[in-house]
Amino acid sequence: MRFIVNKLLLIGSLGLMLGACSTATDTEGRSGNAPEETTVAAINETEEPEERSIVANEITKTFYPEVTKLRSLTEKDLEWYDIIMTRLNAIDDYSGDRETVYEIAEENNEDPEDLWFRWLEIVEAKWHGDIGDYAVLGEDLDKLFSEIIEKNIVGEDVERIDGRYKLPDDEENLTTSGNWNLDVDGESYEIGFVIEHKDDFNIAELIELSIDGENIDF
Repeated sequence: MRFIVNKLLLIGSLGLMLGACSTATDTEGRSGNAPEETTVAAINETEEPEERSIVANEITKTFYPEVTKLRSLTEKDLEWYDIIMTRLNAIDDYSGDRETVYEIAEENNEDPEDLWFRWLEIVEAKWHGDIGDYAVLGEDLDKLFSEIIEKNIVGEDVERIDGRYKLPDDEENLTTSGNWNLDVDGESYEIGFVIEHKDDFNIAELIELSIDGENIDF
């Protein structure tokens, strides 16, 4: 009887020991894998997305805009400038510029349409004559801006919202500078630029470009 009891006790003790060893092994296996999983998770959490660049890999610097030859002003042109500008300055709403010039033409026995187009040339020459005999004006200047953006800014949907710029004011400083506000694929950016004009404005050289105040090296 004692032998049987002792044998049962021995079998029970062996069972407890085997169970303890099995538990320890499982615990060690799980604890051995845990640091590796934690490390991988930590690495994944610290990975940062690549910063997107909207600037083309290769900057296009040289452009060939449409150029206007400015009118050579005569004494009569300067008289017309004073007459028409005096009348226009007295009107608060400039939407009637053309009608006002037509009225002045009729008062002076001039062809209204002819005086209107002369007036436009006189104004351009008066305002831009200090920079020489040529200039990039109006729609041609806007086309130049659009081409610079198209060649150097990358995106599925690039839209010029607005901007401001300063035109050349004398022959010693033939540069146009300013900035554009762009929407590129739903994100807003401010693009700064400086354009140098050469060869009677036939060549426009992009010499500075910045994105949100950060200069682009090229």
